Amino acid sequence: MGCEQAVEPPTEQADTTTSDLEPASQPQGSATPTELKSGNMFYMVRDVADLQLKAGSYVEQLKQTQTELQTAVEAKDTQQLQSTATQLQQQLSSFNQVLGNLNLKSQEIDQIRNNMMSANQQVLASPLLNGQVDFSQVDLKKIESQMVNVQAEMVKLAGLLIQNPEQKQG
Repeated sequence: MGCEQAVEPPTEQADTTTSDLEPASQPQGSATPTELKSGNMFYMVRDVADLQLKAGSYVEQLKQTQTELQTAVEAKDTQQLQSTATQLQQQLSSFNQVLGNLNLKSQEIDQIRNNMMSANQQVLASPLLNGQVDFSQVDLKKIESQMVNVQAEMVKLAGLLIQNPEQKQG
């Protein structure tokens, strides 16, 4: 019976973390109202975890859709190309929305987010995603290049965490 009383105090701490889950109406691509910190390993780890948790599945979906897009072009299947292009457009738009709504606290991860959003916007601006289904004008290399940029930014996230402790030692 005496043990039950010791369980109650930690419940107050759980309430403080819910404020991080409410960045819903934040404009896309803008810095958070609070000043971003540079070089703070705690914030970087927190931001990387948050970004990977909320955006990691999009990267996998985008890889799959990119493969489907390539298959449609190679098969010259107009119907599949239109369908896949629409799917890619929806995924990229949702991905940008998720990225824009992240409540980041570190400059380094904010820069990576901005790079990813920029790469996404370039793909979204491609003729294919704007209704042009002319196979001769489908530039898969350009789309692939932009998708590789997004993937490279995700790799940078992990690289930042690995390199940063070494920089502090030297």
